[in-house]
Amino acid sequence: MYTNPAFQFAYWPRYVARLLRFRPVFRGDLQGWSFEMDRSMPFELPDAKPHEFAEEKWLPVWRFSEQPPWNIANRLSTFPYRTDWCVVHPDGKRTRERLTGMSPEEQTIFKGDRVIVLKGVSRGKIGIVSSVIKMRNLVYVEGLNPRYRSPEGKGPLISDENYLKINEEVALMDPSDRTPCEAVWRYDSQGNRVRVSKRSGHLLPLPTAARILDDLTDPVAAEVGEKDTPTEAVTKTTVDFVAPERLETFEEELMRVYAPEEKRQRMPTFWY
Repeated sequence: MYTNPAFQFAYWPRYVARLLRFRPVFRGDLQGWSFEMDRSMPFELPDAKPHEFAEEKWLPVWRFSEQPPWNIANRLSTFPYRTDWCVVHPDGKRTRERLTGMSPEEQTIFKGDRVIVLKGVSRGKIGIVSSVIKMRNLVYVEGLNPRYRSPEGKGPLISDENYLKINEEVALMDPSDRTPCEAVWRYDSQGNRVRVSKRSGHLLPLPTAARILDDLTDPVAAEVGEKDTPTEAVTKTTVDFVAPERLETFEEELMRVYAPEEKRQRMPTFWY
């Protein structure tokens, strides 16, 4: 487990994703509890391929968006990766895909990095990464790879950045010769995990924005307030799973601490 927050997924977006998009369902003693997708979300059909005549099943819609992680289309959760989605691209094309997320160990490009565009209308240009979509392995570069669209379908066109695929359409810039390079993770003499160029071995320092978590908080600049839980309370061990004593529920603990001793016996429960 890395101590650097830049190499960790924030827990809160995944927790919110489980609450809003998936609901727990008990499927018996053999299967136990599992998460089921909320069927109230929109469903659409992907575009049929030329050789396909049979109607495909309706799939949950994943509309591409560069919104923050807590947006309904960009939450960081392990469960969307196990589902087939009807992905709606910016140009309106709908494809059937299974999302492939980016783990902290695989991420080498962060917000604020200086990169070189390898394909598209901005090929060969250098820019700064404005955002990274971990759920789709995509990045946005400030002012590069523009797309033109009309907000209402008619009238003047406006331009904004289009996404670029990591390792295919964009690459980090090697500071030694200002050429595209592939980054790898190594350890220095002090034992710190650093990012270096695979070709030249030049050190690629992480930008300041790399340490910002998915909820847009900077752990270095954040200050502890009076409403924050102290570190001693967070790290305190309250449950000993190795102890021979029987574990008690949260309600039983409250009864033991704040209420008189309960003398009633709980009735046995049977599953049919």
